Amino acid sequence: MSIQDTISDDADKSSPDVKSRAKEEEYQEKVRSAKIKNDIEEQDKAERKTYASTITAIVCLWLAFVAIVFVASGKGNLHYSDNVLITLLTTTTANVIGLFVIVANYLFKSKPVKKKKIK
Repeated sequence: MSIQDTISDDADKSSPDVKSRAKEEEYQEKVRSAKIKNDIEEQDKAERKTYASTITAIVCLWLAFVAIVFVASGKGNLHYSDNVLITLLTTTTANVIGLFVIVANYLFKSKPVKKKKIK
């Protein structure tokens, strides 16, 4: 039995004044709970925007760095072996895909499915 149920049961057995105060307290608690939930959701939205922007900037900078290395290597300004260039390209691709998956899962996480009670 929840606290709200206990309060309601006790109030039902009490005087009308106590009963109305209990109902008002229950209503105020529901309002407070809804406000807290909304505040948490707003904070999550702000943090998601910040993290998404930061990770996007980091990925763009990293990809620009890799592109510069490849262009410089192709022009002959940098001299790296084929194995180093292949490793750089492979790890960069894995990192970009990994970050994308992590960020996408965080930003668009699925809501839990409520199970219906069978009576």
